[in-house]
Amino acid sequence: MAQSRRFEHSLLLTAMLVAACSGGDDAKQTDTPGTGGTTAGTGGVGASTSGGTGTGGATATGGVTPIGGSATGGLATGGLATGGLATGGLATGGLATGGAATGGSSLGGSGGEATGGAGPGGTSSGGAATGGATVGGSSGTGGASEGGSTASGGSTGTGQSSGCGKDPTIASSQYNNGNPISITVNGVERRYILQVPTNYSNTTPYKLILALHARDSNDKTMYDWKYYDLLSRSNNTVIFAAPNGEKNGQPCSATSVGDSGCGWPSGNIPLMDAVVQEVTDNFCVDMNHIFATGWSYGASMSYEIACQRPLGGPTSTATWGVRAVAIYSGAQMSGNCKPSTDYPVAFYESHGINDGVLGYDGGVNLAKNYATANGCSAFNPTRASGSHVCTNATDCKTDYPVEFCSFVGDHTPFPDGGQPSNSWGPEEVWKFFSQF
Repeated sequence: MAQSRRFEHSLLLTAMLVAACSGGDDAKQTDTPGTGGTTAGTGGVGASTSGGTGTGGATATGGVTPIGGSATGGLATGGLATGGLATGGLATGGLATGGAATGGSSLGGSGGEATGGAGPGGTSSGGAATGGATVGGSSGTGGASEGGSTASGGSTGTGQSSGCGKDPTIASSQYNNGNPISITVNGVERRYILQVPTNYSNTTPYKLILALHARDSNDKTMYDWKYYDLLSRSNNTVIFAAPNGEKNGQPCSATSVGDSGCGWPSGNIPLMDAVVQEVTDNFCVDMNHIFATGWSYGASMSYEIACQRPLGGPTSTATWGVRAVAIYSGAQMSGNCKPSTDYPVAFYESHGINDGVLGYDGGVNLAKNYATANGCSAFNPTRASGSHVCTNATDCKTDYPVEFCSFVGDHTPFPDGGQPSNSWGPEEVWKFFSQF
């Protein structure tokens, strides 16, 4: 299990977040960054571990360049090469030892966030005090919650997908085993991994959760992690789909857990459309209960899905939408969409105050964006100081809550313990999704 580590190189984080919010460039995260300042690259912003232009990383055509070469302690000699950020994904080359290794070690296997980097296995500094007080609202397990929301949850009704009442054409040998399913999107072969309840019935509308992997990970990582450990809580009530990302403008293709540089640059909404279409055509899905969840780059993609595919959004754009999303340690890097007040989406986020990869304040701003879109009062989540604390926005539109959980720790999808077994994170997310 990879250990979360702190990174104190704020210039890199600033460069990434500024690029992420710009209208023209698509920022790519480095979940275990090098050190140093920033350098303006062609088409974007590039970070260098030496404070200037990196000399070791090769520039990807239309993508973010990787940390080139290797160096003791994980600080790559070249940092990120000139070329900066651009649509197309991250360049081949992997990340240095001690930072984010190529196919580094992940929770339960290789390929997630790298050993020595900001991995999901890292132990959050400070941890959460067990048995923290709950003040109003709902609290995380053992943590404090305050505020409270006017949203009461509930359903907008059951809209059955076209897959209800018929046998799927996707063979049972293609799902529940971590084997990717090929799917063609705009003439390009992509893939996703599918998980279907073991007692599936084509007359029962199931919830659908899209699980989006982080950078340096892939669809197989999601299967390995049991879809952010929500599978163990779903009790055969959910269909899970884990789409696979891209790098260097090409589909990611690693056949094992993890894929160095694989992520979610702009332009991946058509893949989500295709996956949802195929799953709902073959299986019985409650179209009013589709969700997205993801960590880091996967959080960015989940945010983009919420913005571009809200439930009840324009039917001229898509015939599906998400009811709610849950993101962990996120930033806006997969596009520059702004949430619409006309199409709210229930929103959950967790973020560590010591996040050395994607800054805490940037994560807070994502939650504030949805508090505004969901008609909530001014939202200023409480910053954790000992135990974690979950704050609910107030006066939100009915059934569209916004919840932000702050914790003392680094960049991880599993706050406090760094693993599902001793983290309150998965349970809090499951509770959030279950109210709808």
